[in-house]
Amino acid sequence: MATNFKQHGEALHYVVQASDNIKSGDLVAVGSVVGVAITDGVEGEPLAVSVTGVYDVPVPAAVGEITQGTPVYFDPASKEITLDADNGATPPVANVLAGYAWDDGEPGDWVPIRLIF
Repeated sequence: MATNFKQHGEALHYVVQASDNIKSGDLVAVGSVVGVAITDGVEGEPLAVSVTGVYDVPVPAAVGEITQGTPVYFDPASKEITLDADNGATPPVANVLAGYAWDDGEPGDWVPIRLIF
C-alpha cells in the first residue's frame, strides 16, 4: 500500500458545532458534503459522518413525491431534504446536493438516498 495512504474515505471526521445535537442517522452538512451521522454527538464531540452508501431519510410533507433518480438536496437551516437547489430567498442561499433518490418516496414516508461525494 502506498506510504501516503490515509483512509478509504468512507467517513469524515467532524466536530459537532455549537448548539447542535446530532442523532445517529441524521443528515449532516460538512461544507459542501452531506453525510449521515454514524453515532450520536453533542457540541464539541468528534463524530464520524458516512459519505458513501444508500440511506433511508424522511420525506417532509412540503417536498411532495420524490421519484427514483431525482437529485435530492439538504437544507442545513431546516435539516431536512428538499428538491430545491436553493431556498428561494432573495438573494438565494444554496442547499447542498446530498445525492439521488435510489427509489420513489412520498411525503411522511422514507426515501432511500444514494449519497454522492
